[in-house]
Amino acid sequence: MASTEQERTSSSLLLCSRMQDSAAAMQGAVFREAGYSVRLAANGEIQKRIENGGFNILVLNHSLSFDDRKQLARKAKLHKPESGVLVLHHSGSLDNPYVDLAVDSRSGAKSMLRAVQRLEGMLHARSHHPEDLNGDYFVVADAGRNYIFVSDPVCDLLGYNRANLLDLRIDDVVAGASAVAKPLFQKFVIEGTQTGMINLRHRSGRLIPVQYWARVEPDHCMIARWEPLESKAQS
Repeated sequence: MASTEQERTSSSLLLCSRMQDSAAAMQGAVFREAGYSVRLAANGEIQKRIENGGFNILVLNHSLSFDDRKQLARKAKLHKPESGVLVLHHSGSLDNPYVDLAVDSRSGAKSMLRAVQRLEGMLHARSHHPEDLNGDYFVVADAGRNYIFVSDPVCDLLGYNRANLLDLRIDDVVAGASAVAKPLFQKFVIEGTQTGMINLRHRSGRLIPVQYWARVEPDHCMIARWEPLESKAQS
């Protein structure tokens, strides 16, 4: 477990801003104080920095325009598909399929750091369990019952784009909320495997019954596969 924790806390961040102002400097300081390697890039130098790589996570701050955030996120995914993209803006994931997570930088340092930690979990799951995540309805959760990976079919099934769905917890998606999700999850963590039937809640509120198979991996990734029980949930 020690090696995995080290891997999840050694990310290099490329923090991009419209200009190298005090806000960008403060954001960079927040990440550095938490132990991350951070490089700042502004305006015309951003494209070159992305092309040169040297980062695990691209962080696009609030000062960049929507069009710039979309273009730069796409460029990062094309040049380095295994990288993560985090936007520090409340609308950062809207109509931007290249963004993994978005958080409003005004919500404070803890929220920004939590977003980076969740993104590290996503990157870990993608790189260490690719054979599991290529299937239809696959999700990965962390110990806090947060989703850290969801496949495209899961997004379609529940009616969310990926970044919005990754803002949710198991309790938000499983019908019955914490009263159902918490005891099931606790039993799952103890036993290491679990199967059963649950009702998921579509974004519209419609209930979707699924059969699920879940297991806890040695690296503590918690992977589940779903199978909709009613004609692909009557989509």
